[in-house]
Amino acid sequence: MRHPSLLASAALAIVLSLTTGAALAQEAEPATTITWKGAPEFKWGEFTFKPRGRVFLDYVDQDVDRATGLDFGASESRIRTARIGVQGTWTDQWSYVAEASIANGEANWEDLLLEYSLAEHTAITVGNFKSLSLENLTSSRYTTFMERGAFNDLIDVGRVMTLAARTGGDNWSIAGGVHGDSVNDPSTGGDEQRGAFLRAHLAPIVTDDMKLHLGVWARDRDRNDDAAFRYRVRNNTNFGDRYTDAGSSPLGAGESDTAVGVEAAAVWRSVSVQGEWATIDADLTGGGSAGATGYYVFASFFPTGEQRKYDAAAGEFGRVSIRNPLTKGGIGAVELAVRYDAADLTEFAGVAAAGEYSAVTLGATWYPFPYVRFMANYTDSKNEAQVAASDVDVQTLQVRAQFDF
Repeated sequence: MRHPSLLASAALAIVLSLTTGAALAQEAEPATTITWKGAPEFKWGEFTFKPRGRVFLDYVDQDVDRATGLDFGASESRIRTARIGVQGTWTDQWSYVAEASIANGEANWEDLLLEYSLAEHTAITVGNFKSLSLENLTSSRYTTFMERGAFNDLIDVGRVMTLAARTGGDNWSIAGGVHGDSVNDPSTGGDEQRGAFLRAHLAPIVTDDMKLHLGVWARDRDRNDDAAFRYRVRNNTNFGDRYTDAGSSPLGAGESDTAVGVEAAAVWRSVSVQGEWATIDADLTGGGSAGATGYYVFASFFPTGEQRKYDAAAGEFGRVSIRNPLTKGGIGAVELAVRYDAADLTEFAGVAAAGEYSAVTLGATWYPFPYVRFMANYTDSKNEAQVAASDVDVQTLQVRAQFDF
């Protein structure tokens, strides 16, 4: 039987027990230390507690041009993301995160995890979290573009209930584990999906001016009694419809699949480039098999002199350090970027919408001071179906006001 909520409940119980332990520690040591790290962090003895959250306010305007049928446009002002949560540590070995998102009147768990550190670069983590892909592991607070793009949609590597172990050094890591469903997925009364994954990275060059990242990952999963896997992409926005889609019929839905991906990124002072490629081999619910591929590549430049912040031990990108923020009389940081991404679903024979996708995205971001940024993205995407009459071109303009803590 599937019980993804049991693991989440266990993690929450442990977090609550740590909080209780902190209260007891406070009785023995009444002094409370408060520091500021984007939000107040409270420390009682060996226990720390810090609130965290983010809000993304978006405006989206989209034009859809169909080869046949009516063309149309749509626009919307919306809260793209609103999250609230906590994070902290207990001694040097335990850490925890519990964060929920609120959208359309519903709340769902995002990161919900507990980690035990055996050594400086070695740890075991359990809970609901992400495990694969350089862009996917980069927090949406720090991604160069407003949306991760079609590549992330295709490989479907969101947060799921996971037991993982990792080890590494100052410039490399290996992580692997097993996973089930998302903690938010309702029970179907049967067995949840099962999977296993592995990711490794190496940063052979890490200097003040230059960073080089190389990575590889693999995942194998079986849906069991869950809904079949879907292979589809959005138009570099989560607004509007998907027009390149293998569908949910037996000709396009996955019973099980294996995915392999490679990562590369380089930073040279204020210039950076990044790209990923992945292939998916799927066994279909209707019998037979099909494959899909996807990739992206982008370049960014800070005319104000900043540099993307790279964590060589984790193999991930983080928050940009602003050289001259408005709070100190400067103009903040400016980042300009361009991305090309593509996906090929044409092996799903007999599914008209399972064609090829490609898009170019232009982006500009202003960082006035830490924890706040304003973004604008324009995407010109093309959905070339296996039946030409189903081709769709989509132009999307998006702007965002973002803050986090």
